[in-house]
Amino acid sequence: MEDLTQNSEEVKLTTISSLIAHIHTEATNFLDLQLKNEGLSKLAASHGFIIFTLSRNKDEETSELKPLTMTEVAQKIDKDKSTTTVLIEKLVKLGYVHREKSKIDSRVSFISLSEKGKSYSNQMEQISKILSEKFYAGFSEDEKKTVFSLLEKIQSNFR
Repeated sequence: MEDLTQNSEEVKLTTISSLIAHIHTEATNFLDLQLKNEGLSKLAASHGFIIFTLSRNKDEETSELKPLTMTEVAQKIDKDKSTTTVLIEKLVKLGYVHREKSKIDSRVSFISLSEKGKSYSNQMEQISKILSEKFYAGFSEDEKKTVFSLLEKIQSNFR
C-alpha cells in the first residue's frame, strides 16, 4: 500500500511519510518566504508560530492576552522544552516576547508578547491564513474535513 507512485523518469514520493515530510518542508519554506516578505527575515517559521500561539492565548472572560509557561509553549508548538527555550531566547533578544520567572516557583518561566510582538501578531495571523489557503486550494469543504480528519488519525497513531 505504501508504494503509491512510481515513475521511470523520476523517483516520486513513494510513502505517506515521505509525502508528509515533503509537505512540511514546502510549508516551512513558504512560511520563511512570507516572513521575509513581511520584513521579518530574522525569524523562522517556528518563531512565527510562537508569536501566533501567544497572540491566541486569551482569557475567556476579559479577552486579555495571558502568558504561557515555557512548558505550555513547548506543548502547543509540539517541540521539546530545550528547543523551545532556544526559540524563546531569540524572540526575547529581538524584543518580540518577555520572559518572567514565577514568583512562586523559580523553575517556571512565563512567556508573553511584548508590544513589538503584539504589533506583529496580526501579520502572523495573516501569514497563517495565507498558508491555510495554500494548503486547501482546490479542495471542497468535504475534502478539507476529510483530509484533516485523516491526518489527525495518523497523528494519533503516534501518541
